Amino acid sequence: MHSVELIASDLDQTFLSSDKTPSATNIAAVRAAAAAGVHIVFATGRPYRWLDVLQQLADADPIVLAFNGAVSIDSRTGEILHQQAIDPQVLTDIVADVCDVLPSALFCAEEARHWGLQEGFERSFEKGRPDLVAPVADLIGQQRSVVKLLIRGWGVPSEELYRRLAPVIGDRATTTYSFSGPDGILEVSSAGVSKGAALAKVCADLGVDPADAAAFGDMPNDISMLDLVGHPYAVANAHPQLLRRGYQVIGDHDDSAVGRTITALLADRQASAGTR
Repeated sequence: MHSVELIASDLDQTFLSSDKTPSATNIAAVRAAAAAGVHIVFATGRPYRWLDVLQQLADADPIVLAFNGAVSIDSRTGEILHQQAIDPQVLTDIVADVCDVLPSALFCAEEARHWGLQEGFERSFEKGRPDLVAPVADLIGQQRSVVKLLIRGWGVPSEELYRRLAPVIGDRATTTYSFSGPDGILEVSSAGVSKGAALAKVCADLGVDPADAAAFGDMPNDISMLDLVGHPYAVANAHPQLLRRGYQVIGDHDDSAVGRTITALLADRQASAGTR
């Protein structure tokens, strides 16, 4: 069995409990892993402004991949290390084609540090109000550097929204979702952007074989990351798409399943080191 040298985790509904905070067990496990020399990565669909939840793990010096891997962030300084924006013309064409299929669609455009939305989109203002509320053309104009476009379909569940719109968007962009509900939201990134692609680059930069990495997730936007690593885990509360893929299923996110699994991995790592 490969010794785990890198651990990557999604945040919401995976590492975080239902109250949107990490449990004491999860925090202790990540700190122990970092102290043992294991690289820590958090890969999330969250925007930059929603990453304050990781402040209490700053001492673990995690690598943070936000916006589904479109942006990488230095967790110590908050500096944007890399970002991959969607070409403005591609965005314009996608929006036009989506509106042809779903005229009621509404849009939210996320830049690395700024964001805007259409009136009626409805997005949490808990972490700050939008920089712009405007028609979609103003949200995706040439002066913008959009790393993620959100598409809202009121009355259309996320899964149905994906089935209807992913073929329309095609390979011009990466389309996924991390929210499952009756009023769906799709997440559109530049072609080739995914948590898996971003994590593969991190592994290459660090000289870590993905076979020696573990990853935890719960939603379709985590699949590329779980498929990459040698030790993929889905929490018990994961979306059915993940539960059908044969990943090892651990406990629920509200039961510190990620932290308990990390602790077990560290024990195996220590035992493996002791037999060499």
